[in-house]
Amino acid sequence: MTRQKIPPFEGFPKELPDFLWGIALNNEKPWFEARRDIYERCLHGPVKALAAQVIDTLGEKYPDIVLTPHISRIYRDARTLNGRGPLNDHMWFSLGRTGRVYAAEPQFYFGVEARCCDWGIGYWNAPPETLERWRKSIDANPEKLSRIVRRINKMEGFEPISQPYKRPKGDPGPLLFPWYNARHPGVGKVEWFDPDPPGPELADRIAADFARLMPLYEYFLSLGND
Repeated sequence: MTRQKIPPFEGFPKELPDFLWGIALNNEKPWFEARRDIYERCLHGPVKALAAQVIDTLGEKYPDIVLTPHISRIYRDARTLNGRGPLNDHMWFSLGRTGRVYAAEPQFYFGVEARCCDWGIGYWNAPPETLERWRKSIDANPEKLSRIVRRINKMEGFEPISQPYKRPKGDPGPLLFPWYNARHPGVGKVEWFDPDPPGPELADRIAADFARLMPLYEYFLSLGND
């Protein structure tokens, strides 16, 4: 993905919420195909431009860290419909080392739906061995993660995104307890539309937050997720 081929992010059009509500209420392929131009203009195009701009901004600050984007599709996987319609009523992108979203590695992410958008960092599918390394790393040096978490706690709106284990795996103290016992460690924030979707400034805000979360990303990578 290069900025030469993708126009700058100009914000999400005001029609976006209505379009996404329309998908939720008319979740059928013919309805969508008749409105594919709206999809490209209101959803897919802006999400693709947003991902490219965020990558470019981070690349200027962290030239040695290569982030590969993955953008979700409008059509659900036919194997996982389970009685639902074929269309997703939301869209997201993730940024990681390979773009393999469901691999055992951390991802920056952004998502948008009819009423809000959210972004942060975490694991989509951390396997048990990764989580074991995660807890062992905290046991060995709790202060290393504590310094990162203290900085994250000063970031407005960010909270842990994972459900905890029903039975705690251990207790490293109040600061790290929710991180140590997370099924899929990560942190994120939700921003509700007020009332319209955000404009062009969103790209800079996301990139700035991702830059502040980079120490956590590097900590995740240090666990060895290949």
